Amino acid sequence: MPNDPDTVGDPDTLSGDRLSHWERVMEDMAATAEEYRERGWDAHEVHPGDIGLFADEETAGRTGIDLLAPDNEFDPVAEAFDAAGGFENAEVFRADTGSTIFFVVALESPETETAVLLPAYYSPPEHEGFMDEIYEAGEVRIHVRPLNERRVLTFVHEDPSLFLPDHGERDGDGSTA
Repeated sequence: MPNDPDTVGDPDTLSGDRLSHWERVMEDMAATAEEYRERGWDAHEVHPGDIGLFADEETAGRTGIDLLAPDNEFDPVAEAFDAAGGFENAEVFRADTGSTIFFVVALESPETETAVLLPAYYSPPEHEGFMDEIYEAGEVRIHVRPLNERRVLTFVHEDPSLFLPDHGERDGDGSTA
């Protein structure tokens, strides 16, 4: 398909250190969701079947991180989004292994006491175009969608540093330090 993102891939195909880190991210996401539930909130976890990166809006029609959510997780997230009228707060929990950035975004609606947790990862050395897009746009967009793309939920984060490598300032030549 011409609109295919630069694929990061199916998290189930990770190996070695990346698999170990991803498993910890998923465990941390589950623990965070449980903390919300203990406070009386509804917490929705998304376990993406695939993660992609869009760096070229002209080609893909959007930029950012694309999470393919199973229907049984997408539908409750979409309902929570609609009930809350969007999510006004977000926290980003991030780990930088040097070769891969892992993160969980916790979207919150205090009014409806609802949280949505979105995990993802990417490799800065392998996804320079995506990083360039983050620097140029000054924001990060996360798109959550089901396989048939009947609806795409987009969440915009205006602090891109939360998604960039540690010490991720740009050098004069446009690369990261």
